[in-house]
Amino acid sequence: MLYIVDKKFVLAALLLIAGSAQAAVLECPINAPADWKLPKSRLDRARVLSYLPSTRADERGLAEGLPEREWQVGGTLFQSWNMKAGRRAMVYQVNCLYTGTNRFVRFDARSAARCVGKRRIRGDALMPGSMEFRCR
Repeated sequence: MLYIVDKKFVLAALLLIAGSAQAAVLECPINAPADWKLPKSRLDRARVLSYLPSTRADERGLAEGLPEREWQVGGTLFQSWNMKAGRRAMVYQVNCLYTGTNRFVRFDARSAARCVGKRRIRGDALMPGSMEFRCR
């Protein structure tokens, strides 16, 4: 028979189990990395790429994935990508692009199930510097 001596032990064990059950969140940084030495360069857009490992001949020729779903709530535009729609062997990457540069931050999104982009809108125009992008 198991006896629990300390309530703190139980709480710590529950928190550990709950934390490991959640998927890691991958997100584009709002600002460009500081070592790029760019003045106020904010996230401009995210490029979702998917390809089979055997077909990746030239990175510039990769097709950018279109969002599976797009909707607007108030002054915010949401776009969603299903990252488990393709074959099991598919490679999924996200390139985070920043204003004033052609450099990007890339992350491997193979472990993600869904990615969501969010931007503020005023009238019919996207507001610069309002992009947020994350995958779970």
